[in-house]
Amino acid sequence: MSKHVPVIEIHFKSLLEHAERMKVMFGGFQWYGPPMTPGLPQSNLLHGEMFYSAADFLDTLREMQIYCIRHPNDHGLDHALIYVFDGRDERPKFHHYLWKPHMGATMERVDYWQALPDDFYARHAFDALMSQRKPVKVSTVVNAALKRVRGDMGADGSDDAHRAALRSAVAAFINTNPLVHSQRVDSPKNPHGGYTMVEHLGIYDREPKWLK
Repeated sequence: MSKHVPVIEIHFKSLLEHAERMKVMFGGFQWYGPPMTPGLPQSNLLHGEMFYSAADFLDTLREMQIYCIRHPNDHGLDHALIYVFDGRDERPKFHHYLWKPHMGATMERVDYWQALPDDFYARHAFDALMSQRKPVKVSTVVNAALKRVRGDMGADGSDDAHRAALRSAVAAFINTNPLVHSQRVDSPKNPHGGYTMVEHLGIYDREPKWLK
């Protein structure tokens, strides 16, 4: 298999736009060995590659599955993360899977909520972010999350305090979650000189058809 480009999560939004523009499907892999640190399964990245040819991507997927079946005791893999960019339908699709050697030809869709910190505001901010269907202003996510917070807490606390905590949670997503894409938009009409648009690529993870 020829050498392809590495998997770089911050480029995922651009890759999804490319798939949509070209009406193609492609994908990539990150292969992990046994954890170097107990409890941190992503601590031993062995290799990662993007395959811009659908044929190469699907061939690599099958080769990985077949190799691990034929070498159950010495394949050296703990798991693989699989990323799919599919622009062939009316709206682009992004799919994210976990694969382990014992799964054979099956894969497990990644639970995007699993990586959330155990934090009240983060949970509500993330729920509001994932309920969007397109990039929106951070303020839109915060206002939607505020309604959820009020539903849980009633009249406790001020709106300003809740909004500040929710904005901090969204900022943490932007800074730490590679699947959260943000873009600064300059606007002279905005009192702060502009605003930030934000989205989680998981909102494009629906109705996978790429294996059919």
